[in-house]
Amino acid sequence: MTANPAELNELAIRLGDAGVAGFCATTLSAPADELRAVTEKLGKWIRREPNSKPSSDRAALPLGIHLEGPFISSGACGAHPPGAIRPIDLREVESLWEISQKTLKIMTVAPEAIAPKDRARFFRFCRDREIRLALGHSSCSEQIAREAFDHGFGGVTHAWNAMSFHHRAPGIMGAALGRKRLHIELILDQIHVSPTLLRWTLDLHRHAGPVCFVSDAAPAAGTSGRNWHPFGPLKIRFQDGASRLPDGSLAGGGILLPEAYRCWLIQEAAHTGQPIAQLLKRTLKHVTSDPLSVLSVPARRLGNRRFVWKVEENQLSFTRDSI
Repeated sequence: MTANPAELNELAIRLGDAGVAGFCATTLSAPADELRAVTEKLGKWIRREPNSKPSSDRAALPLGIHLEGPFISSGACGAHPPGAIRPIDLREVESLWEISQKTLKIMTVAPEAIAPKDRARFFRFCRDREIRLALGHSSCSEQIAREAFDHGFGGVTHAWNAMSFHHRAPGIMGAALGRKRLHIELILDQIHVSPTLLRWTLDLHRHAGPVCFVSDAAPAAGTSGRNWHPFGPLKIRFQDGASRLPDGSLAGGGILLPEAYRCWLIQEAAHTGQPIAQLLKRTLKHVTSDPLSVLSVPARRLGNRRFVWKVEENQLSFTRDSI
């Protein structure tokens, strides 16, 4: 949200060095003028900067913008600034699309943020531009979630987080699990979602649609935890495995996806007794082909940004492919 193009280039290089081949630059809920400026900056950077750098093969490739908010529910906003949350304004969405140089890839939206009179036009706008609509930061019921999936929502952002669940009122996840062609995002740090629920989700959605492991990495991710980092109007730092606000509440992921995936594989193998190599073969798609399919991005677009995972004496590592 605050980085200039040079800092964004540095971010892409650091992500590439950490094993990330591609990513979506994700925004935080912000007032209209600020969000417009950020979206314009990111769109220009995605279209121009990374591919013109001599180190482009070393840097992770930005695949588009993920607009996470501000069209979400104030009752399930997490660390998003409540004062920036607002209903869908079709003129604002159209403006953001244009100012982003058509790089919007995903929008996380709460169904309750869409006025009934705007639904058909909004869904048509996103469908015509291949913007993936994901349901997230919402307090909606199972029935409303089903209706949203019927009419244009193609996935769930940050599954289980701030989503109510009861055996008689299963909510968003009750509508999502097992639904054909629906993608489900899971934060893999084993802090945002318990290992048990990660396992259940993989089992229940295995034959339905893509499951995408994500980091939800916030600006404090991968740091020492000694310093505070800007997060919209707030400050966050790395603490106890995640990015956290001063009161200790969660404000995003604290470790990058390759490391989160490596740790999860090791712990999952220890829990289930399955060989790491077998788990790796079965789940690698959740950090490679599944996310790319959701974004409609062909693997060839990543060029030579390839990494090889190796299992030796029950130890797991990844290296950049020399090809």
